Amino acid sequence: MPSPSTSKPFRIFSTGTIFLTHSLDLPSHPVPGTASRAQAVSTARGGSAGHVLGFLATLPAAVEPMLIASLGGSPDATRLRDELEAGGVRTKYCKLWPGLGIPSAWVMHARDTGEKTVINHNPLPEVSHEDFIALLGPVLAPENYIGHVQPQPQLPPKPPSPAAVFPNALATPPPRHSMSSRPATSPGASVPPHVVMVPSQSPLSPAPFDWLHFEGRSTKTTLANIIGVEGLARERRWRAHCVVSVDLGRRAREGVEALIPHADVVFLSTQTFPSLSNVPPNSSSPSPPSPRAILLALARHASPHALLVLYGGALGSALLSLPTREYLQSSSWSPPPKNLRSHTHTNSNLHSIISTAEGVESVRSGSEFWAGGRSPDSSGFTMGHLSSSSGGNRDSGYSEDHEDEPRGRTSSAGESFHPLDDDDEDDDARSTHTTRGTSLPHSLPNLHTRTHDEEGAHSAFVAGMIWSLSRRLLPGAPYTPVHTEEKEVDVFARWRLDECLRFATECAGRKAGGCEWDELTVEMRDAGWFD
Repeated sequence: MPSPSTSKPFRIFSTGTIFLTHSLDLPSHPVPGTASRAQAVSTARGGSAGHVLGFLATLPAAVEPMLIASLGGSPDATRLRDELEAGGVRTKYCKLWPGLGIPSAWVMHARDTGEKTVINHNPLPEVSHEDFIALLGPVLAPENYIGHVQPQPQLPPKPPSPAAVFPNALATPPPRHSMSSRPATSPGASVPPHVVMVPSQSPLSPAPFDWLHFEGRSTKTTLANIIGVEGLARERRWRAHCVVSVDLGRRAREGVEALIPHADVVFLSTQTFPSLSNVPPNSSSPSPPSPRAILLALARHASPHALLVLYGGALGSALLSLPTREYLQSSSWSPPPKNLRSHTHTNSNLHSIISTAEGVESVRSGSEFWAGGRSPDSSGFTMGHLSSSSGGNRDSGYSEDHEDEPRGRTSSAGESFHPLDDDDEDDDARSTHTTRGTSLPHSLPNLHTRTHDEEGAHSAFVAGMIWSLSRRLLPGAPYTPVHTEEKEVDVFARWRLDECLRFATECAGRKAGGCEWDELTVEMRDAGWFD
């Protein structure tokens, strides 16, 4: 298995919303005007950006995770910010709103009907395009900011200098207050924390960061942010040294497809575009479209250098690489038998496969990776010149081989949700919606666990994919919009696309199975991924 070590820190920014989710399990939906007693109550931090960065901070590699979000200034909001910092997520580039609280979601689960009711309250304004430029300005164009100390790459220690004639004249000024309290990023205890800051400069890259990840919550703002960074990066000739990704989430907002052409990596789910995931009314096929069909339908919107990555919960995951003309598909991950739990990822010839109730093999470390018994060297789709009589996707230039699709499969992904995703993005502070969930077949449903596991699993999949792709695959050719020479890398340290998809799918599967965020890295390590 490739080594996760790297010669420079992985510097990633992520935009999003941090909130608290208060969940109540009720025997039945409360009747207006009556009192109900909850059977269980829990509170957890939500927000994909925070979970993605928090997971990256725990991995055995040098990572600088930096959050761009609105944060309140109340005592509860301060404790939330301290919790993020303690977990390794830097909040220096967040927009602070003094006196305001924390975005919250109250989720009521009715066990008798399976219904859930979500009540949202967001007292914080979203990070606007102007806020985004102001927050990242010192990083993108430090020469335009008077008094900004640009972080310098760490150099080898110099021999001690002679004592100064006037020692007090060169004394280090007392440290000023900083939002970030992690001492690990400072190379010396005598350096004030406001001088040495993330992101650090890398002698191997002219870009000020390696990865910029967006949650596609506000299409207009996100598009303006991406275009602004894109233009500056091209002007300063470091566009080929960074990655721009966007997570379209579990429910796309209106016009969100406009973001697809501007991203290097696009994260999707089977629920992102319901019109693509639902069964057509007059269709003879009772099953919903496959992940491959969804990706092929969106390929014509993406740039020729892009990666389209889809997480489908119990349906598995899939990846479409446009520049290399590769399609990879994985069935969902499930825990191996107890007698195989010591199996690691270091030997690709070892197989540990379990057949699910639908007869589809689950992804396993070192196992047959392809859903439906597909061999590891099969592509899953071919790209070619389609004639006018071809039944393939003419817009994208792809032809599909439907015979490779797993048969007899039923959808059991259920409904996932983002507590602060509303139909109208301007009404986040006052919104209520009710949906009906479904449970996994052949198992007793646990509505409370299932709902949150699906959201957490999607975030774990995104985090796992970002980290594995950064293992000397991205940034760089061919996944860049500007021409650049192929960089020389250690072939033993560079991950393959199938390994990236397998790693992310296993992260999502373990999180969906109930693994806590602070235990996910430990489980992946024990599984042999970091050997």
